[in-house]
Amino acid sequence: MKSKTYVALILSGTLGLGLGACRATGNNTTGIGGEGGEGGAGASGGEGGAGASGGMGSGGMTTSSTGTPGSSSSSGTMCTPTGDENTTEACSDGVDNDCDGFKDCNDFNCDSVAPCAKIQEASNPLCSDGIDNDMDGQTDCQEMACQALAFCKREWSNGRCSDGIDNDGDGKSDCLDTDCQAEGIVVCTGDQPANPMPMAAEFESLANDACTNGQNEDGNNFIDCSDNACLVNPDVTACKNLVKEDSNVFCANGLDDDKDGVSDCEDPGCQREGIIVCNANVPANPMPAPNEWTALANAECSNGATDDGNNFIDCADFGCSLNPDVTICPEANDAECSDNVDNNSNTFVDCADNSCSRKPSITVCGHELSFAECSDGISNDGNPFVDCDDFACANSGACVK
Repeated sequence: MKSKTYVALILSGTLGLGLGACRATGNNTTGIGGEGGEGGAGASGGEGGAGASGGMGSGGMTTSSTGTPGSSSSSGTMCTPTGDENTTEACSDGVDNDCDGFKDCNDFNCDSVAPCAKIQEASNPLCSDGIDNDMDGQTDCQEMACQALAFCKREWSNGRCSDGIDNDGDGKSDCLDTDCQAEGIVVCTGDQPANPMPMAAEFESLANDACTNGQNEDGNNFIDCSDNACLVNPDVTACKNLVKEDSNVFCANGLDDDKDGVSDCEDPGCQREGIIVCNANVPANPMPAPNEWTALANAECSNGATDDGNNFIDCADFGCSLNPDVTICPEANDAECSDNVDNNSNTFVDCADNSCSRKPSITVCGHELSFAECSDGISNDGNPFVDCDDFACANSGACVK
C-alpha cells in the first residue's frame, strides 16, 4: 500500500480596502478620489487583484472598492479539472487531472492502472513463468490464485512431464500421467518417454508443430489450439493471441484464424446470428460483397427470429451485439459508449455495459478479452478484477482451469 501524505494548506487572504483622500480648499466642495487599496491575498493561495481606484469624492470624501480574492486548488496553485485520473494516459501524464492534490501513481485511482498497477499472478502464463511477478515472496503455483488454474492443477508442460515429479498429486508422474500424453507434449510418446528425448531448447518448436498440424493427436476430439492442453502449455506460443472466427471478415478469408482445425463457415463461430457470409456451415450463395455486410447483418439482427437456434434473439444475442458489422444494437459504437447514457436500458452505462467493454471494435473502452489482455497481470478495463479474476476473461485460453 502506498503511503500518501495529505497536507492541508490554509492561506488567509486580506481584504483590501482603500480610503479616498479628503481634501477641501476654499469653496471647492469636491475632493479628488483617493487611490484604491491593495487587493488582499486569495483565500487559498491565489494573489488577489488590486483594488479599483476611488471615484470622485463628494464633499471631499471618497471610498475605494475592495480587492477580489484569488482562488486555487488545495495545493496552493490554480487547478482546473480535466477529467478522471484512472486511465493509463491520465496516470502517466504528470498532471493532477482530477485536482485532488495527487497525480499519476500517487493518486489512489491509479492503483489498478498501468503503469502504476502491481502485476498480479492470476493467469496460466504468469503462473508458469518462474517469476514472482507480484513480489509477494510466492512464485507461480505457490500463489493462491494460481492454484485454481490448469497449469498448477494439471501436468501440461514438457518440463513437468520430464522432471520425475508428481506435480499434480494424482499418484502418477511424467509420461504415466495422462496429462503428459496430451497434444503438445513432445517428451512423451504415449506413456513412455520420447526416444530420442528432445532437448529443452527444442520444446517450443516441436510443441508448436504438434499444436498447429490440423490433427487430433490425443483422441479427445479437440484439434490444435482448441485443445486446452495446447492453450495451457507454456511451450506452445502459436496458440496465443489468435483472432476469433466470429465476424464476417474472418469467416470469409479462407484461413483458420484461430487454429482450431476448421476455417470459415465450418467454424461454429461463423454460424452465429449476424454472420451473413455463411449459411449454416457452408458459404452463402450468392456471397454478399463487403459493402453489403452491414445492411444484411442489421436486417438479420432485427428480424425478431433466432437465426442460430440458441434461444437469443437479435440484439440479445452476442452474435449481433458484439458483431462489428451490426450497427443497430444499442451501445454499438464509440459515440454511444461514451455519451453517459444507458442506451439499452439495462442499468449499465457506457464502458460498464458488456456491449461496450466486450466488443473489440469499441475504442473508447478498455478491454479484458484477448489472451494478452487476460495474462498481463493488470486490469485493462478499469474494474478491480485482473486477468482470470475478470469474468470477461472466462473464455480466454489464458484462464483455463
